[in-house]
Amino acid sequence: MLRNIKIRTKFTLAILAISLAAVAAIGFFTYDYNVTANREKFVTSLNAIADSRAAYFSAFFERAEAGLRIIQESSELTPQTESTDVMALYTQVSNDGGMSPLMPEPSEEGLGDFLQRQKAAFGFDELYLTTSSGSILASTDARLSSGNFAPPDGALLLRGKQEIYFGTVVRDSSNRLVTYAAAPITASQNGDLIIAKIDLTRPYRILSDYRGLGRTGDVVLARQDPITRDIMLASTPRTDPKGALQIVNEKTEAAGVILRAISSGTANATARDFKGTPSLQAARLITPVNWVVVTTMNLNEAEGDAGQLIRTLVYAGLCVVAFAVLLSMVIGRSMMQPLSSMQRKLALVADGILPEREERHSSDEFGQMATKVDDLVQTLKNNAEFAQRIGEGKYDTEFKPVTDNDVLGMALINMRKNLIENERRDKERNWIVRGVAEISEILRLHDTLDPLGEDVIKFILEKINAIQGAFYVVNEEDDPVTIDLRASFAYGRKKYLQKRFKFAEGLVGQAVAEKDTILRTEIPKEYMTITSGILGDQRPTCLLIVPLITNEEVYGVLEFAGFRKFDSSQVNFVKELSLILARTIFNIKVNERTRRLLEESQAMSNELKEKQEVLRQNAEEMQATQEELQRTNDRLEEQIEEVNRTQKRMQLLLENASEVITIYEEDETIRYISPSVELILGYGQKELIGKSDVDLVHPDYQDVFRGLFRKMAENPDEKVTVQYEYRTKEGNYIWIESTGTNCMSNPAIHGFILNSRDITERRRAEQEQRMRSKMQALSENSPDLIARLEQDAISYINPVIETYSGSGPEAFINRKINETDLDKSVLEKWLEIVEQVNATNNKVATEMEFPSRIGQRVMQVNAIPEYDESEKLESVLVVSHDITERKMIELEIQNKNKKITESINYAKRIQNAILPSTRVINRALPDSFILYKPRDVVSGDFPWYVQIKDDIFIAAVDCTGHGVPGALLSLIGYFLLNDIVRSRKVTEPGKILDLLDEGVTTTLRQDEDATTKDGMDIALCKINLASRQVEYAGAHRPLYVARGGEIEEIKGNKFPIGGGIFKNQTNFTNHKIKLNKGDSIYFSSDGYPDQFGGPEGRKFGPRRVRETIMQVHDKPMKEVMEIFDREWEAWRGDQKQTDDVLLIGIKF
Repeated sequence: MLRNIKIRTKFTLAILAISLAAVAAIGFFTYDYNVTANREKFVTSLNAIADSRAAYFSAFFERAEAGLRIIQESSELTPQTESTDVMALYTQVSNDGGMSPLMPEPSEEGLGDFLQRQKAAFGFDELYLTTSSGSILASTDARLSSGNFAPPDGALLLRGKQEIYFGTVVRDSSNRLVTYAAAPITASQNGDLIIAKIDLTRPYRILSDYRGLGRTGDVVLARQDPITRDIMLASTPRTDPKGALQIVNEKTEAAGVILRAISSGTANATARDFKGTPSLQAARLITPVNWVVVTTMNLNEAEGDAGQLIRTLVYAGLCVVAFAVLLSMVIGRSMMQPLSSMQRKLALVADGILPEREERHSSDEFGQMATKVDDLVQTLKNNAEFAQRIGEGKYDTEFKPVTDNDVLGMALINMRKNLIENERRDKERNWIVRGVAEISEILRLHDTLDPLGEDVIKFILEKINAIQGAFYVVNEEDDPVTIDLRASFAYGRKKYLQKRFKFAEGLVGQAVAEKDTILRTEIPKEYMTITSGILGDQRPTCLLIVPLITNEEVYGVLEFAGFRKFDSSQVNFVKELSLILARTIFNIKVNERTRRLLEESQAMSNELKEKQEVLRQNAEEMQATQEELQRTNDRLEEQIEEVNRTQKRMQLLLENASEVITIYEEDETIRYISPSVELILGYGQKELIGKSDVDLVHPDYQDVFRGLFRKMAENPDEKVTVQYEYRTKEGNYIWIESTGTNCMSNPAIHGFILNSRDITERRRAEQEQRMRSKMQALSENSPDLIARLEQDAISYINPVIETYSGSGPEAFINRKINETDLDKSVLEKWLEIVEQVNATNNKVATEMEFPSRIGQRVMQVNAIPEYDESEKLESVLVVSHDITERKMIELEIQNKNKKITESINYAKRIQNAILPSTRVINRALPDSFILYKPRDVVSGDFPWYVQIKDDIFIAAVDCTGHGVPGALLSLIGYFLLNDIVRSRKVTEPGKILDLLDEGVTTTLRQDEDATTKDGMDIALCKINLASRQVEYAGAHRPLYVARGGEIEEIKGNKFPIGGGIFKNQTNFTNHKIKLNKGDSIYFSSDGYPDQFGGPEGRKFGPRRVRETIMQVHDKPMKEVMEIFDREWEAWRGDQKQTDDVLLIGIKF
């Protein structure tokens, strides 16, 4: 932005900025000094007023405190009897103001007169004599002479029992601001209190004295409630007549000032007041009551009449600025005249016009600048003329820069040099390009290396003005690889035509090895010479060797010699050609190798055909000879085999016979047995010959076996056949069928012949057939759909299929599964089941949907694998049982279960809403807990809690059962307890349990029906925090008291609540226990000690409960609950929760 502003304007703005800065600095310091002085004056005034008001109110409340102290120690309030029941003494006052004749008078005058006298003496508005719970014993207030005293805040009675305590500020029935002070009566043993009502109207008048506080100053009183910690305005602010008794947000700055004054006694700050207005504040603590007096003043008023001072400073500053602007304009005008001249001249130069030199300039710095501008214009003229000549191509024009630092002149000289060099390079590049195009025509004409080399050498020699050249090709077929000379120009033929180099040999081999160009001007004398008829033998002066490289591989070398050094353009030309020549050599060599390989392949093919023909003829001759030899051997083997066959036929028949032939003597011993016995029974012939084998027959069939011989003896002409079990050598019994023939009359045999065969498999097949017949009969009459699937076909299906498909079994048997009329989903599911059985070789059970003509059905499918004799899966028996009706019933049950679960969850929400929790009881019992673990969604155990004035009632109740029945019974107990305590005003725990037992018995009609045994166990405590007294009564549940490092167990009565009428049942016993600070009590339902677990699966037990209490009684109750929970869960482990768990702990 500053670039677009003129120098004159910039100069004027600079003078203006300096002037403004000076005026602003002086004005700021003047204003700050004035404001600070005013503020310190008012801070001093506020502190003095705050100190005086605080002293006034401290004296006022100290007088009130002294009066209460005199009253609390007065002998007039000391009982004159031995009885400690002060309330009994005070409440015996008769209607006419006298005392009951049964009690002695505490003094000569009535108690009311005494309070009236003290009220007048100390200036109290009213005086009240009350019990510790607030019951009025005597009063000077005619409107409140009896009944309960209603404290204005929750701390008056509680704190008044301990010390003289001033309560909060309230408005009474006359709309006056008053406060109440309570003090304990020293001589009272029951904690009776004296309460004074103090009218604040007169002392608050001093708050309306605003002298020294200006228009906006104010004095207010504030108080912090000791229980709620809320901060309240105890007086009426000046600017807000309705602001008295309002609560101040503790996050505001005004609240912070009050809190600092309460903690340190004094506080000063600049902060926002109760209305959010910035102000000066001073606060002082009123010691007897811990109230705070706060004096405030609006910050704007405290800082004085800053507006007038600001206006004066602004007018003076404007005058100074105007004078500075005028002075800057005069000086700027004299400075801008030479600058304007230079500006016009530079504008012409910027437009490309070089003006003439001016002769007259001033002698100051701007005149010297104008002279330098003229020198610059002249230099630009000279540079422009030189640039024009270079543009016309006159590169020899004389030109000299002004100095060595003349950047433009030196740049023009460098430009001339670069133009000359670029022209030379363009000519060289065009020459190379034309040469590449010319040699490309030569390369297209050749497909062999030697003619190619001759033409290439001649062409390149002519282009680069060389006098000698050679063309080398790398020969990869030699081992090692060599570089062969293939063409040359001006070489001595006999000496160089067969020239060959190895890698790194000579300059040629070195160029190939290093893959780099060699250009040498120092050539050894013995290297080569050029022979000419005119010149004779001449040695060249320059040698150029260029390797022919493509794809990082060398394919050849070009070598040239000349009488003068080759210039860079000639070397670059040869290098450009080297890549093209290398690719050409590669292509030619590939083509030559291909032709050579093709010729060799054709030659080898012809030779192979000739050899195959010879081999075929030899093979035919060998085959004829071999066939003749085979026929001769076959005839010889047939003759030998016939002889052996004749000899072994009988032996083989006997050994491999499927029967065992046995000849028995008359005494049933074996004379002969065929060799086949070893194959069938496993015994050798020698093991059985000469012995009786009746003991090898199964004991159940030995009589059958002996009967065989008896029948053969009795009927010698008849054959007898029997079946029996026979033990093999392996110890297994097999079935044998023997046919006996009596040959005793045959002199060649003279014995019994038995032909025995193994019929085990036949009997098994017969048995299986019988089983199949029975199974088929069952299947035919079964209501289930039964099918046998073999691979992907149906080998059997029972008539039930007609019910579902409308087609009989004949439409499915022996047909592919996919070819039947069943629904596609059924077929796919059956095939899937078969694949599962094949994969697992186990029975598969599943459910599937089965579309049928009678509607959508649900089937329970069992697929059973069936195996053959080799234990190979043969078929799968698929049994489908219709479970549609059962599924519908299950669905209905699920819906009902869902509704029941929703109802139980809703009941749980109701139960959770009415039952107290740790957070609820912590409001009155900060160091306490409830450990509550229902076994089911809803619970039969429940905690009960009620607070009535200073008394807290809390109980752990265990109803019969758990879950929904227990929860219903818990509601009966909960509402009966509320009715007994809240509505019927019964406060003694023993009597509460008596009435609860009566209520449960009546509600469940157990007085009419003795079969109903439902009831509840309970541990009930009444706690008075002020006296630290606990009253306890229990039914089956004990109370554990931890005090002084010891545990005391107070047992409840041994009969329950409800459950009928028991023998020897009495009223419930009421126990009273006095506790001290740090003592604690514990009570629970039986679910906590009765939980099974531990290493032996036993109950947790009361003993472990007591041991745990001993370990934790000195710890905070939050930590105690965590320990109880952790110990119980560790004991339970993986066991199921036995019952609902409820445990309550309270520390005082």
